[in-house]
Amino acid sequence: MSRPRVFISSTYFDFKTIREDLDRFVESMGYEAIRHELGHIAYGREEKPEEYAYREIEYCDILVSVIGGRFGTGASESQYSITQEELRKAYDMGKQVYIFVDRAVHHEFDFYKLNKDNLSTVYSIDKRIHSFLEEVYALPRGNPIFHFNTGGEIITILREQWAGIFQRLLVQETNRMQTTVTQELQRSLQTVDTLVKYLSDVKNQGDQTIHEIIFNNHPIFQELKEKLNNGYRVYFTSKPELDAWLKAKGFSDIPEFLEDDDKFFEWSSDIKLKSGPLVRALFVSKSLFDQEGNLKAISPGRWDASWVKLETRDKKEDSDDIPF
Repeated sequence: MSRPRVFISSTYFDFKTIREDLDRFVESMGYEAIRHELGHIAYGREEKPEEYAYREIEYCDILVSVIGGRFGTGASESQYSITQEELRKAYDMGKQVYIFVDRAVHHEFDFYKLNKDNLSTVYSIDKRIHSFLEEVYALPRGNPIFHFNTGGEIITILREQWAGIFQRLLVQETNRMQTTVTQELQRSLQTVDTLVKYLSDVKNQGDQTIHEIIFNNHPIFQELKEKLNNGYRVYFTSKPELDAWLKAKGFSDIPEFLEDDDKFFEWSSDIKLKSGPLVRALFVSKSLFDQEGNLKAISPGRWDASWVKLETRDKKEDSDDIPF
């Protein structure tokens, strides 16, 4: 069974302990944690290592981004750090992203917003981080941003968030099932309504109309279709029509004086196998036809599965039985 894959994105040295805590938490949830320092990312020789990290995000379901006071290693193709690029790539791919900003960094960011136009202002945190946070806070909704002091706070928030997603999925599945049932009910009501209208339109025909409806859905048609593994609809109205249809399927009509059971019509068909020839014998109850050989109309509720039988037998090529 596949598991949700969670990419843990942050600078390494300042958040080493938090990364380990998040790894254990993710695994305890039954998910798969992806951390570059543990070799979870397959690096190749064709591209720069950071490119493989970005590509790995494509195969993940969730990205947890932890932003602190270190800028980290710069990306080779932009003014951002690799960690910042990971967040940007995940957002561009439409991944579910959870962003956690160190509370001390967030407090100084508020100071930065008030003084960023004053070039002489000195900050304790790299100004590039504040500049990136401006982009982060400008992201559209759907990528929640939280503040934290400890790794435990991050874990508590993620547990609540993921539990909420699971509960929402359960509600959606319940609603989907209810919608399906409602749609089926509506279709059934439409069918009944159509049938009532049809019977009303032809009410002068009385019992004959009901007879035709029942006959068109005769259980023997489905029974023969399943027993003979027939790929298309079976339909006949009389014994001669059934004989012709079975003949096209390779069956021969057994004469009445050779029938095994005088209560059944019987047909046979040869089967050639490597292990030896076989014979398929089909039996259909004579009670299903009237004296003129016409098929009687029978509702599904009155159907008896024993009225149609299919048997496979060994063929006795050198039989001593003589039919006279």
